[in-house]
This record gives sequence, C-alpha cells and structure tokens, in this order.
Amino acid sequence: MKKFSTLFITLFFLSAIIFGQGKIRSKVFFEYSYNNDAKPTNKFEINRAYFTYQNKLSEVISYKITTDVSRVNNSKENRLEVHLKNALLKWETGYGDLVFGLQGMNMFNVEEHNWGYRFVEKAPMDLYKYSSSADLGIGYYNTFNKKINFSALITNGTGFKKSENDDYKKYSVQLMYGDSKIEKDGNYNIGTSFSIEPFDYVVVTDTTTEITTVFGGFAVYQIRSLRFGAEYDLTNNGGSSVSGSIISAFANLSINKQVEIFGRYDFFDPNTDKIDDGRLYFVGGLNIKPAKGLYIAPNVRISSPQTGSSTTFYNLNFQFKI
Repeated sequence: MKKFSTLFITLFFLSAIIFGQGKIRSKVFFEYSYNNDAKPTNKFEINRAYFTYQNKLSEVISYKITTDVSRVNNSKENRLEVHLKNALLKWETGYGDLVFGLQGMNMFNVEEHNWGYRFVEKAPMDLYKYSSSADLGIGYYNTFNKKINFSALITNGTGFKKSENDDYKKYSVQLMYGDSKIEKDGNYNIGTSFSIEPFDYVVVTDTTTEITTVFGGFAVYQIRSLRFGAEYDLTNNGGSSVSGSIISAFANLSINKQVEIFGRYDFFDPNTDKIDDGRLYFVGGLNIKPAKGLYIAPNVRISSPQTGSSTTFYNLNFQFKI
C-alpha cells in the first residue's frame, strides 16, 4: 500500500509538470550534526524534503498538493517515508476563504514565520508537540482592514501522518493583528491561538469525556535590521490534569544581505506541578545566503535539564529551494 501511494503521488506530480500550468516549488532541509557526549553523534541527515504543486481551477477556486519526506523514528526501521502534507481545495468568497482537505494548522504558523529559521529548528509548539503542523478538515480564513487575520478550523486532531482514531474533533482558532510576514523596519504582529479537543479518559472500567486545551500568545517586532519576538504557550490534559508550558524568545540581526546572526532561548516545562522538571534549550548561530535559494547555517544547540548535565550539539544546516 505504501509503495502504491508513493507511485501514485509520483505519477501525479509528473503529470502536473508535463501538462499543468500551475506553480511548482520544492524545499529540502539537510544537516550535519556532531556531539561528543554520552551518546556521540556524527552524522549527515535529510530532515525534510517538500514538493508542492498548486494551480487555479477558476478565479475563486484553487488547489494545492504538498508531499513531505521525513525520517520514521522507529527502533526497527529508521527509513525515509513520504507523506501527504497538503491536499486541499481553496474557495475564495466575498465573506472569507473556505479550505477543504489536508491543510496547515493555525496554531503556530505565524510563530514559525516570526522565528524564520524552520530549516534550523522547529517552532516551539511544533518542537514540543503541542500541535501538529497539518491536519485533515475544514478551515475558514478572513482578513479585516488588512491587519486583522482570523482563522477557525475543525480537524481530526491526529495530524497529517495518522487517520482519525475517535469520534471527536479538534477545534482551533487564531487571531492575529499586524503583518503576517516580518521583512522590513516597522513590521510587527501580535496574536493568540487556542484549541480544544475532547477525548475518552479511561480509569479502570470508568470512561469519561475530558478535554485537551492549548493556548498560545505571541508577538514580534522589527526595528531596522533587528527582529525580535517571544511567545508563551500553555497546554492542559484534562483527564490527567497535567499542565505544561513553553516560554520562548528569539532575536535575529542582519549584518548585510548575505549574513544574519540568530539566537533562540526556550524554557519547556512538561508538568508545571513538578519542581525541577523543566528543560532549557538554546540554539544560536549564523545564517549565510551565498546564492539565491541556498541557506547555510552553522549553529550550536545546548539542551539543559534543570537536574542533570547539559548536552551540546554542533550543527551545520542547509536549506535549498526553488
């Protein structure tokens, strides 16, 4: 079945390239990682490989297909596997846009753009698994006065790699004021995202319906060549009454058109009721753009649990895209 799916996706994209008039884009994340701690690491790796085709069927109807190649972290098999990341149809109406199918989630997409270095590290909500980056469902998107962006989604809640596994749905909303892309002096945004998802909580023979909630607040501002921002995220698993939180802040300084300095600091607490259960995480380095479509980022990452020793990784990340 997996071989058939891969063949089908390949044939679809080949047909789109030969006969289609739409847009074709691709993006690859590649890295070298090294450390010499208790579990030494010395490896090259493909983190992600995306291939996207999008086209318009009419003035108001368009569609997009994106494949995502990533590593399957499995004790038996650690192979690269192809997944559908997007398979959506967008209908632009006079009252907002409706999107049907497999689409990007609205929980941390703005924060990911604010951070700006997805090929180096995931956004905090994505990294600490507060939400999937894509899911299957229906979405509504609208912009008011060119500055207020609102979205609401009803999705399975299992992400884009798994099928629905219960009778419940995930409901998520996002409200953002400002610029969706931070590119020049004076750009900024501030906003919030929120989701709820019921689930069955089983204790011995008793089953109750509980709710997982996720809340996020974020802000970013650019002044001249300096971009800086922060976010605060909170999750609560109603059944086990476990609450977790993320505090993250970052800064990026452009030296010239080819070189940037960046840094990010996270504090992740998986259970706010436990003392000394959190983790400090720092990633910082350079982003070098020697040619169009190529990004090279030497960086260091330090992960420090509140109890125990720190782990340091030395990475060289690449992004190439068309």
